[in-house]
Amino acid sequence: GAFTAGVREAYAQRYAADLKRLTARPDLPEGARWFDSHCHLESILQRSWRGGGKPQVVENEPLVGLEELVALWPPGLEGCVSNFAFKRESKPGFVAEWAWIERNLRFFAPESPISSKLWFTVGIHPHDAGNWDSAAEAFVRRLGAHPKCVGIGECGLDFFKHDKSEAALQLTAFRAQAKLAVELGKALVVHGRLTSRENEELCLQVLEQFVPAEHPIHVHCYSDSLQYAKELVARWPNLRIGFTGSITFIDRGGKGKNKGKDKPPMGEHYRGLIQGLPLERLLIETDGPYMCPEPFRGQTAHPGHVHRVAERIAEWKGVTLGEVMAATWQSTVTVYGMGCA
Repeated sequence: GAFTAGVREAYAQRYAADLKRLTARPDLPEGARWFDSHCHLESILQRSWRGGGKPQVVENEPLVGLEELVALWPPGLEGCVSNFAFKRESKPGFVAEWAWIERNLRFFAPESPISSKLWFTVGIHPHDAGNWDSAAEAFVRRLGAHPKCVGIGECGLDFFKHDKSEAALQLTAFRAQAKLAVELGKALVVHGRLTSRENEELCLQVLEQFVPAEHPIHVHCYSDSLQYAKELVARWPNLRIGFTGSITFIDRGGKGKNKGKDKPPMGEHYRGLIQGLPLERLLIETDGPYMCPEPFRGQTAHPGHVHRVAERIAEWKGVTLGEVMAATWQSTVTVYGMGCA
């Protein structure tokens, strides 16, 4: 109805105003370019993520196709790396990530008008580790051979949402995919929510066992300790650490298993990570549709929001936005090897 149309128009105007504000920044050079190094196109477009059915999303955002989504992006955004890491459905009744990429490979083909903006990775997420078997490996190998596939994963260990009793299942899938990434010469995309020093050491052991020093690695949506981040950076020169819209949140509101007064607020933790790591080792990502940056928190995150992550890094690092864009653009190319230098 008219109300919904009005709400959608207001949201579209807010987004357009943000892009106008971005391009007017004096510290963003005219030719600046950047990437969203990690997102999930299937759940962005299908709204199959946990917030996708909320009124804030359904009433504010029009449903768009992939070409329409790309048309919404600012001119400096050179594209995204979309992860396809679930064999199972995100939500019952929706096409799973693996099935979605198979059905939509035409967009990644040379004749597609948006192909130059799209790359992808394929693997099994630790949330779906139970689905790793020989058929899954065959699927990852087959999709991994596609010219626009630039990585294997996201894969890894998650002890934030999973009990340690599931470690064996997760480790089996993680080890196999680390080996595969090296064999196929593709970047390894690591999901780690480790929550303890013991788990950080476990993840480190897998990487040290299977991944040579020069291999490119993207440790995505980082939230673990600065000590662990520094160990990763020291051991793998082509490893980069990704940060998402969660670094823009004012307050996380004490949800999840890390709730408690013994830990500093997440904002302070992220600030310490960003300030403690070299700029040239960072990546910007949305992990869209999740963790849409402020002031759009709660909406569907997509690559057109990733500049907000870069702006927060620039603020905390005390450097220009142009410097952050240049460094993270180069790091995305270092890890994923896009042929667009």
